[in-house]
Amino acid sequence: MSIGVVKQYSVFLINEPGALKKFAEFFVRENVGLIAISQDVRYDAAVLRLAIPYDREISHALTKAGFTSVKTDAICIDAPDRVGLARDIGAVLFEQGINITTIYGAAGQGNTSRWIVVVNDITKALNALEASGLFE
Repeated sequence: MSIGVVKQYSVFLINEPGALKKFAEFFVRENVGLIAISQDVRYDAAVLRLAIPYDREISHALTKAGFTSVKTDAICIDAPDRVGLARDIGAVLFEQGINITTIYGAAGQGNTSRWIVVVNDITKALNALEASGLFE
């Protein structure tokens, strides 16, 4: 299990064939690996949320490539997958009065899961999650 800080970029794309391909080619050119990715589509536009390692900075390169983006710090939780994990993450943060603004995740092979969580107070959230004992 691990909890750490990553960078999340929310990138605005036109919802048309080839948009994701063009965007993915950007990451190949920049040699940036993705930790997680999620997309919300609304009619003719999409918001793509992606998490990358905290030590990478791509804001300038995204702008230069013609993409509009917003950068946010996020929490990345890698934990054993189990029923109730999302509830427990939410409960720990709720008890501390921390608001979740974005959450997405998936279960992987070997009974593991990865969650990306954006909150209104990242330091307080990290401390609460680490102190909770849920992820030991």
